[in-house]
Amino acid sequence: MKHKLPFLTMGLLALLPALSSAQNDTVRVLRASQHAERTEVREQNFPMEDTPELKKTPDSLVRVEVTTIHYFTDTLMSIAYVPDSTAQQRTDTIRVDSLDRRGHYIEAHVGVSYGSLGYTFSDKESRLGGFVSPLLQLQYAYFFHQNWGVGIGAWYTYSSSTAHLGGTYTWEQDANGDPLIDSDTEQQYIHSATVVEWDERQSMHNIGIPVSLQFQWLNKARKAGVFAAVGVAPSFTVANSYKVTKGVIEHSAYYPNWGLTLDKGVHEFGENDYAGEDGGKGQLAVRPQVIVFADLGALIPLTKQIDLFVGGYFQCGANDANRSEKQALGWKDDNFTFMNDYKGAYALNTTNASHPYEVGLKVGVHWHHIGKDKHNVVDYFDYFTRQDTIVDMLARQDTVVTERIDTLTRAHIAKAAEEVEKFNKIYFDYDSYKLRDNEQRYLLSIIDVLNRVPDAKIAIDGHASEEGQRRHNERLAYNRAKAVAKFLVANGVDKKRVIVIGHGSLIPNEENVNHELPLDRRAEVKVVQKQSEIEKK
Repeated sequence: MKHKLPFLTMGLLALLPALSSAQNDTVRVLRASQHAERTEVREQNFPMEDTPELKKTPDSLVRVEVTTIHYFTDTLMSIAYVPDSTAQQRTDTIRVDSLDRRGHYIEAHVGVSYGSLGYTFSDKESRLGGFVSPLLQLQYAYFFHQNWGVGIGAWYTYSSSTAHLGGTYTWEQDANGDPLIDSDTEQQYIHSATVVEWDERQSMHNIGIPVSLQFQWLNKARKAGVFAAVGVAPSFTVANSYKVTKGVIEHSAYYPNWGLTLDKGVHEFGENDYAGEDGGKGQLAVRPQVIVFADLGALIPLTKQIDLFVGGYFQCGANDANRSEKQALGWKDDNFTFMNDYKGAYALNTTNASHPYEVGLKVGVHWHHIGKDKHNVVDYFDYFTRQDTIVDMLARQDTVVTERIDTLTRAHIAKAAEEVEKFNKIYFDYDSYKLRDNEQRYLLSIIDVLNRVPDAKIAIDGHASEEGQRRHNERLAYNRAKAVAKFLVANGVDKKRVIVIGHGSLIPNEENVNHELPLDRRAEVKVVQKQSEIEKK
């Protein structure tokens, strides 16, 4: 019997792979128990050998052969790991990133400036003075980038200046080009008008349509920043006027035939005040303008949606605003018919091109439109593995006395690891790798699943949206993956099982079909150990 035992044992061992290959998703364990049912005794008589020793004994040699029959009850245990899933539904809240500076803005500014109509006189004795003017501005802006945007709106500006005239003006001919003749004496003379003092106030009320390129930047703490804008504005004058506040001119006449000069108190010559004359006020002749402007100042966030702007501005006309028909200083009245009609210092032939300008300070508020959080209903499958145990009782009899008990291999672990689907994403706020409370609760549920496959390794992939610099996004993506790994290790996951990878913004979220940036700020957890890696251990 003993020489049969090795062969029977090898036969049972050869049976195990065949049983195991019956189903790919099962692991079979053979357990055996032994119980001696009966013992058979068989006696056989053998004749005496013809040997000297045995010839002394007259009896035959009796050899008793005892056979013990063993009964085995084999329990074939099939442990089947069956992958399964169930349809689930959840409502995901996609929170609006309040730190995202892109979007729609309403900007309102008020300002005060010093400026003038921006022209000069060709004579040295006249000059132009400036005046304080207000500004009201309202516009819409759209920032297509964190820092860059475009704007369009409307403004009201009031440009004003004071003209101070001086000098002596001389006429030898009348308006028809004939020599000046004194009607009383019929003598030729030369008329001179000397400006004693002359102050004239000029003003324009303008409506403009500013179109601008805008820039905004906030520091890392988002407590302060810079705002700048440059652009052009078609501008139209809706009202304008001039008014002489002081206008004293001294008239005199020189008679060359007599070598005589007549001035104050003689005939109609002398000092006259024209401030109250009809020609002392009227309208200016101006054309539409193209204004170039620039703003620069500090930007101070007050709330998530409202910023305060404090800074300065400059604007200047790009084209000549003066379309007056130029003429010499003078009036046409009953006494001096040779003199031209006065239409303001703006229309004098001594004025140069007019480019109105303003330099001042302005304050304003910028309101940023931030939409409401989005709520999406997401259908997904919750994957799990069901373990079924099937026990078959097989009775057989044999003489094998060796009992073999196999232990469970690790094959089922690899099978389960291959069937674990990639977990849902872990999302982060803008430019942050801090875990939200709801994401921490979700990671705790992931840890419960990971404990079921304790030998599998875990890869944590960190990602960032396409905003920002490449190197910054690479560090941010790695820190996000590292934050998830740190939380898993702190809650019982062996750190040797965790692999941390940062991808930057290279790999977009395959579920982000609408290209929403908040869905790209994520980390993904998945099981990466293969069957071959487990069998090597």
